[in-house]
Amino acid sequence: MSTIIAQYFLNHRLDPDELRWQMREIAEQGYDGVYAHARPGMLTPYFSADWWRACDTLVECCESLGLQFWIWDDDFFPSGLCGGRVVWSDPSLAARDLRFKIAEFDGSGPFELDLEPGLLVRAYALTPGAQEATDLTPFTGTRRQNWPWRSLLHRAYSPGINPVGPPHWRDAHKDNQFCIVWTPPQPGRYTLVGVTTGVCSDTHPDLLRPEGIASYLKINHEEYATRYADRFGRSIVGSFTDEPSPGALLFPWSPGFDAEFQRDHGYSLLDHLPHLALDLGDRSPLIRHHYRQTQHRLVKTNYVDQVGDWLHSHNLQHVGHLTRTEWLCLTAVWWPNEIRCYDAMDIPMADPLGAGVGYVDAAAYHTGLKVVSSAAHLFGKEQAGADCFAVIGDEANLRELKYLADYHLAMGINHFALHGLSYSNDGPRKDEVPPSLSYQHTQWQQMHVWLDDLKRTAAALTGGKHQCQIAMLYPSTSLYCQSRPDTDWMQHPDEPLIHSVSETLLSHQRDFDLIDELTVQEQTDAEGRLNTPEPYQTIILPYLRYLDANTAAALDRFQGHGGQIIALGRRPQLLGDLNTPLRDWQTPALHAELTADLISTLPGPDVQGDGARDVFVLSRERDGQPVSFLFNRSTQWFHGTLDGTNIALPPRQGRLLDDARELAAAPASGTALDLSSGWEVTFQPNHLPLSFWHVHTSEPKLSVGPTGGQTYDLMQRQTDPAGPGENEIIYYCRFMLSGEIPDARLVSEDSAIAGNWRLYVNDVEITDWRRARVYDCLNLEADVAHALRTGTSPMLNLVKIVTSGPGRGLTELPYLYGSFTAQYRYAHLSFPFVAGADSTLALPNLQPWNALGYPTFSGTATYRRTLDVPEAGTYLLDLGRVEDTAVVRVNGTEIAALGWEPYRCQIALPTGQSVLEVAVSNPPANRNRGANMPAGLLGPVTLTRLGASQ
Repeated sequence: MSTIIAQYFLNHRLDPDELRWQMREIAEQGYDGVYAHARPGMLTPYFSADWWRACDTLVECCESLGLQFWIWDDDFFPSGLCGGRVVWSDPSLAARDLRFKIAEFDGSGPFELDLEPGLLVRAYALTPGAQEATDLTPFTGTRRQNWPWRSLLHRAYSPGINPVGPPHWRDAHKDNQFCIVWTPPQPGRYTLVGVTTGVCSDTHPDLLRPEGIASYLKINHEEYATRYADRFGRSIVGSFTDEPSPGALLFPWSPGFDAEFQRDHGYSLLDHLPHLALDLGDRSPLIRHHYRQTQHRLVKTNYVDQVGDWLHSHNLQHVGHLTRTEWLCLTAVWWPNEIRCYDAMDIPMADPLGAGVGYVDAAAYHTGLKVVSSAAHLFGKEQAGADCFAVIGDEANLRELKYLADYHLAMGINHFALHGLSYSNDGPRKDEVPPSLSYQHTQWQQMHVWLDDLKRTAAALTGGKHQCQIAMLYPSTSLYCQSRPDTDWMQHPDEPLIHSVSETLLSHQRDFDLIDELTVQEQTDAEGRLNTPEPYQTIILPYLRYLDANTAAALDRFQGHGGQIIALGRRPQLLGDLNTPLRDWQTPALHAELTADLISTLPGPDVQGDGARDVFVLSRERDGQPVSFLFNRSTQWFHGTLDGTNIALPPRQGRLLDDARELAAAPASGTALDLSSGWEVTFQPNHLPLSFWHVHTSEPKLSVGPTGGQTYDLMQRQTDPAGPGENEIIYYCRFMLSGEIPDARLVSEDSAIAGNWRLYVNDVEITDWRRARVYDCLNLEADVAHALRTGTSPMLNLVKIVTSGPGRGLTELPYLYGSFTAQYRYAHLSFPFVAGADSTLALPNLQPWNALGYPTFSGTATYRRTLDVPEAGTYLLDLGRVEDTAVVRVNGTEIAALGWEPYRCQIALPTGQSVLEVAVSNPPANRNRGANMPAGLLGPVTLTRLGASQ
């Protein structure tokens, strides 16, 4: 079983030797495999000879390192386009949509209505209260009515060969398009509806018919098969599909759609198109429902199934996600009944972007992750996955990564496609989807601590059977049937109510699955038994306005067999056929909301304690034994009980039940020895971002000085005030320095300075630039100690960069590296005071790094002190507060790597003196963003003899 696959962002010019080095690093941290993910900024052309050479290198590395190679199935995303090649190769394959133009008229006519651009489908007239329309298609045609400009011209029409151009007036016509011109048979009020269709994307293929996806498979997947077929199912194990979409916002269309619609429903949609855009009575939501059913069948068959069939026929796993599973309104329209699409995938996946998950106000992510874990439960998949941790920021440390992963685990996710590990952070790449969870991250060498924990927990929650008796009906039908072009259909007011049900259930430890209507219909037998893998006893209807009549009939049988149905908010109206009017479904018990009293009647564990509403519980059964995972989203410790058993949960973490019990058991202890003083700390080279620059177009006059130009803050990603051009530009950055920095160097990136450039420190030109891997594989560095001005009191130092020529400019931060401390005395990162200092400091007490002169430092500092132990034994070392990870060593031997609370471990100490070391690392945010996040060993640090008398 694979648990953790790295999305390896190939985003620069790909060098095979560099790829080999990075792949060894990835393997050492414990990843199961990599996706070869083409990403913005890649200078190696996709599908070029150099691209395939890079893929060859990655496949070979995977085979030698014991990793899996996974295909990322497109040029970046969304999938299905092959980077645009499908439609470029055959424009007739482009996605199309329906466009509606609606206007009201009163009188005897003639009425004129210009339609939306595109090919006419049908035109209609409706009278007030009418559900059916008069066909106005014969009264439509094309005309040009748009007069965009009127002007007096003073030239000939071929001015290059005819210089004689007498002045003359002209206007022009634009935008030939369809229009309706119609005189009604009798005066009155009429609504005219014109429906056109046109190409809505020059890159998305039409998902409603198979030809475009067949072309996609031929252009994209067959290229991999040509090269690697003998490795399929061995070192190459699967392919990821990433957010394919129809290209259309609402109502995708295809030339054969009406024929497919008639096949499904027995009538022509063309006679009823106004119902898609207008509420004309009982038939309107029904016709939208029929539309969504045909759309669902076609996109599932032509994309999901066709791609899956190709992959399975080539012995590859089909994994990925469709669209924003948490955004129910959008998903209902783009992938109607998305849950059912995942039955063709080996690992259904979601994509919860950002760090803002787990909160009460972010309950949509509960629902979104439940979509795919429920699909796995419904369709017998061992794993459900997430394309996770995108755009969580350089502030993300191991502790935050554990919070995010544990939240996913609590939602039933046990397979992770980690987003992502960048080949390079050179230039704008660092801001594309930060952070890179690769070697650029300052806690990279400790990443295995989190990955090992994640693997262990995911393995414990895989296999066996999910213990769940509550299902919530997936609301796709209800949301789709309310979607019209004239509404804000992406933000329907029902959606937050639905997500609130997810929040209420989970915060009361009532785990649930989502179940789609087709599964209810198919799996409820004549006696009312719901034959799903999960033994659901209760089905909740979350604020539904519409429900398929066949689903209602199945739920009637389910309730007759003893099942419970709870309708929240309203009774849904039943969707039958064109000749059956809408009616409220009377069967279920109706409740205004999911109250605490109502929740108490539902099955689930009993969690007691202050903060219980912040604890989620996931339960499984394996080999006849219960396995429970408890997640505490609060920023406070939770001490309480689960079904009467004492448990303890650290803040923003999850624990398997046995671990939660262990934390609740207080360790035996004697008198705690306070170790909060007597330390020395050694830092890696400090680094100072040269972020604030003064910009000049020529050497500044003495009266103006280097600070007289326009200011430019690179830390804030400001726009260069020099603007475009090739003229010479001069940039100045300044800092104050006292004391010597013998190891001082400047570190930059390949793309930091563009054009022809020279760099000076105090008018000394720096020329000995060399390639180095400092914080990225594309760094440059040069020694500058010889050029610094220093003394016993601070002296001004100026860094000057002169650029000119094509593309000239300063775009990224250079850094000063070396043995020094720094402080910002003026509450702004523009004018630092630097002092040469030894990298080892004696600490009278524990302080944050910014107080020690390391305000923009991201990296590792090692704390040391001597212990004088009177009696050998096992001791509990408690580090107190740590920002953010700590590796504990005793006499040079690593004892534990601690990435989150509680920062404590047991250590065996001999009698006499021992050297205790604690290596503390923080995330890249202070270096990359000037984030001023707390950092360091902050304590209090205590040592307690275990087993000693109280």
